Amino acid sequence: MLYSTIISHMSEALAESRFRFKQLREMEKSVAWGELTQLIEPHYLISKSGRNLVIPVDTMIRIFFLQHCYMMTPAAIEEALFQVEELRDFALINIATDLIPCEENIEAFSLLINEKEDLVVHVSKTINEIPKEITL
Repeated sequence: MLYSTIISHMSEALAESRFRFKQLREMEKSVAWGELTQLIEPHYLISKSGRNLVIPVDTMIRIFFLQHCYMMTPAAIEEALFQVEELRDFALINIATDLIPCEENIEAFSLLINEKEDLVVHVSKTINEIPKEITL
């Protein structure tokens, strides 16, 4: 009985995972990533401290979308990026060569988006245009 319950839960989790990864493929197609990168990059390249940021802007944009579409905290998305290959693939992260942004990087990027009115309006509009069946 316990064994069949465990197998049932594993099957449900696998089915849900496949559904979510299909959602990522759909989000990949439905968002104008290049346009967002061009809009955000001039604000992102130099941080308030005057240092260049290490994580590519297109990676941070995708993480921002994952965080908002799947309602994850910065800590949760950081952990998920370490654990789930499909999320890393979506965020354009090669675990062998790229850094995974820490919670602080993710929070700083969210602050950057939210403190610039033109960015927050455009990014919010883009998120809201993603078909609801793709997000939670």
